[in-house]
Amino acid sequence: MFRPVITIAVFLLILVPLHSYSKVRGETTHLNIHSEILDEERELFIHLPNNYHRPNKLYYPVLYLLDGQRNFSHAIGTLDLLNQSNMAQEMIIVGIANTHRSRDFTPTYDENYNEWGISGGADNFLDFIEKELVPYINENYRANNYKIISGHSLGGLLSVYALQSRPHLFQAHFAFSPSLWWQEQVIFDDAETFFSDTSELNNYLYINMGSEGGNMLSAYQRYNELLNAHKRKGFSYNTDLDTSESHNTTALAGHSLAYQNLYTSLQPSKEVLSGGMPAIKQFYKAQSEMYGYDIKPSYRAINSVGYKALSEKDYSSAIAIFQSNVDSYPYKADAYDSLADGFEASGDLQKALEMRALAIKKSTAENVENGAYKTRHANLLKKIQNKKL
Repeated sequence: MFRPVITIAVFLLILVPLHSYSKVRGETTHLNIHSEILDEERELFIHLPNNYHRPNKLYYPVLYLLDGQRNFSHAIGTLDLLNQSNMAQEMIIVGIANTHRSRDFTPTYDENYNEWGISGGADNFLDFIEKELVPYINENYRANNYKIISGHSLGGLLSVYALQSRPHLFQAHFAFSPSLWWQEQVIFDDAETFFSDTSELNNYLYINMGSEGGNMLSAYQRYNELLNAHKRKGFSYNTDLDTSESHNTTALAGHSLAYQNLYTSLQPSKEVLSGGMPAIKQFYKAQSEMYGYDIKPSYRAINSVGYKALSEKDYSSAIAIFQSNVDSYPYKADAYDSLADGFEASGDLQKALEMRALAIKKSTAENVENGAYKTRHANLLKKIQNKKL
């Protein structure tokens, strides 16, 4: 069981209207907890999304970030940037600071590694996450059932090991420059059997490698070949070999791609989108059943269908679709801007002007760039004035 310890310090406050801040939106909390499984204090950095405290009370996926003290700042900053362009899902990020890194991230004991640190405690560390940390986060924050683990180097090894040994624990795994070479590539002992399994997996993996050679590269290539050779039901993955990045920067570059690819993997296909709102609702109903919690249609999916109707000059349908996004995401400035597009195309310029004004107002509260919204509002106002002449 957990005993919350010491104090909670809020570093980043929810941004208030009327001001813009050049820092990551949202709220970050720093706290310590005691783990009985590990018999030690563990330091956590917890970042809540920009819209966490909005009245609609959404529930969010949780990303459990290894090497938290090293990767936390860039991981939350990258996600926030992508969120502003609807290129990734909002999520809670839980950065776990290290105590004994090699102990926690390695699945087997290797005496050859003793000069660098103790090893072989991965199962114990995953017990800590599964039995103590996840329940603690679920109890204290609005988390849904979707969990992601993100790790670099030995942390990437742990991410892959968690996929193979506890596929139920996380629904997505990020592994940046994973140390798959560990102890004569012991991770491959169970990999073939795991990926040959015919049961449904419902999981996602992102794995990358930089300008690394030797055992790092050869093990990555071997794993990549294994992934390509099997098509396990419900499993999707992306791999990237980017020699422009070094071992030390693959997590920095990889998080952006991992966030985007994961988001894309959870979106409806073009075929589903072509079926309109009924097909989209059915898609998300199936997703909800798959992951065990209610998943509402994504803003991006609905908006794309709205603009399709707009391109077909079906103005009433476009307006209704855009309005549904406003109802579901009342805090998003872009939702009001899209609805304004619908009204303007239909000829209802006054209603469009009201929506353009609301887009500007919402953008201030949301703390997103609003120069385009202001320009579009000014242009529409001029258009209305010219029609009155």
